[in-house]
Amino acid sequence: MVIDAATRCFAESGRSGTSVDEVAAAAGVRKPAIYELFGSKDDLYRACVAEAVDALRDNFRVVNAETTHLELAERTRLRVTAAVDHALEHPHAFRLLSRAPFSWPAEDPEAGARIRESLVEVMASNYRRESTSDGRPLDTGAEVLARLFLVMTEEVVRLCLSEDTVDREPLIDFLTELILTGITGVQPKVWDALERSRRGP
Repeated sequence: MVIDAATRCFAESGRSGTSVDEVAAAAGVRKPAIYELFGSKDDLYRACVAEAVDALRDNFRVVNAETTHLELAERTRLRVTAAVDHALEHPHAFRLLSRAPFSWPAEDPEAGARIRESLVEVMASNYRRESTSDGRPLDTGAEVLARLFLVMTEEVVRLCLSEDTVDREPLIDFLTELILTGITGVQPKVWDALERSRRGP
């Protein structure tokens, strides 16, 4: 109950713009109860972000596992649909995660970026596994695909959330085709160059 209320508040006003009083009022609890449960506002913020990340990561893993045996076009559309649906079903968590990389508590400013990297890695690991099964193993390419998938899906969700009149199905179809074209339309020599592009330390 407190996590849900706090997630709504942080999503709407940001970490710095949200007070513990507002969270307590939204959750229907007394302010001291927040401190007893979480210690501080920043600890509550971390707990909200962690729960949102875990839910999204679990969703990625389940959908990837359930679709990995399908043909590329079908599994791509199902994954895009699942990612968009999850965000639309949890709009406050989506907005919270979108804000997190830029509003993390000052004592650990890189934590927000690490959260995003953890989501990228879940998808990249899946792309690596599937590309190996398909006979063209990707490493750097898998990471690039994961980053592009995440960014493009975020933008589709933002459009759906900001425009009540937008029909999600054409957007999902368009994003699916864009991803498929990017995967199948890239020449092998370009994939090979991408794999060689990562420089050592």
